[in-house]
Amino acid sequence: IKHSEIGEFIMKKIGYFFSAFLPLILAVIIQFAASLFLMGCTVMAFMIRNPKESSPIEKLFDLMQSADFSTIIMIMYAIICIAVFGMWYYHSLGGVYLPNVKRTFSIRQLTGVILLVPGMQFFSSYLIGVVSMAFPQWLDQYEELLKTAGLDSSITLPMLLYSVLLAPVCEELIFRGTTMHLARKAVPFWLANVMQAFLFGLFHMNWIQGIYAFALGLVLGYVCEKGGSIYYSIFLHFLFNFWGTVISNALAGMESTILLGVIMLVVTIVSLTLGFFLFVSGTRIKKERNDADNAAAALS
Repeated sequence: IKHSEIGEFIMKKIGYFFSAFLPLILAVIIQFAASLFLMGCTVMAFMIRNPKESSPIEKLFDLMQSADFSTIIMIMYAIICIAVFGMWYYHSLGGVYLPNVKRTFSIRQLTGVILLVPGMQFFSSYLIGVVSMAFPQWLDQYEELLKTAGLDSSITLPMLLYSVLLAPVCEELIFRGTTMHLARKAVPFWLANVMQAFLFGLFHMNWIQGIYAFALGLVLGYVCEKGGSIYYSIFLHFLFNFWGTVISNALAGMESTILLGVIMLVVTIVSLTLGFFLFVSGTRIKKERNDADNAAAALS
């Protein structure tokens, strides 16, 4: 191999490594642009409807701090990102819109994904609890952020639709779709997975969410890679957010007791152990089945 070819190979690897940061940068730009656009529209609409308002700045500020305003921004941002990163992933990075159902999906793997959800939710709660004891101010910032975004117990239907449906698709296309696939061209999977999970945590821009998003991102990346389709991580992300926004609110009124703590710990251990076992064994069985189908097709 010539030295020039080695140099070219190394430069390509470096290029792919740094290109893995582009999806995050682009997502932040889209979010900022959506915010500016909506702010401009809000100011214009307010001035038209209230031409004689003597102190519009304060009322405009209150309006832009509302949960409804945040919801509209997030929905607009998610729709744009799904379009942009969907085209990027599916047309440039080997994504498949309509995968072969028999060769891609496995009942055992899907069952494993479902079983992972309560374990991941309770594990995230433990992480939040541990971090909050060390840094109580981070919890205050996190709770205020949820309230401002409209993700507290008074969540609206539009915000619920964003959190459960739009956000999982949007974030999976950004991080497990484009970011991880670009990083995979430069580094081994385990490092690409850590990289995209770190950027996924960083994207949330607060310590509490960032820490548990990193842990969740590692699992989502693993499920996406080993499942052989981004639809696995979208499915897991959808279930995780559904639990966090719907089931968690329903369980919030339960009195905290030692028995409840023990039950949560047992559920966490069983859920994660059985979920990963079914997913990993399903991956192996699916691979053996697909290899046998390929061999049969080659002989025919």
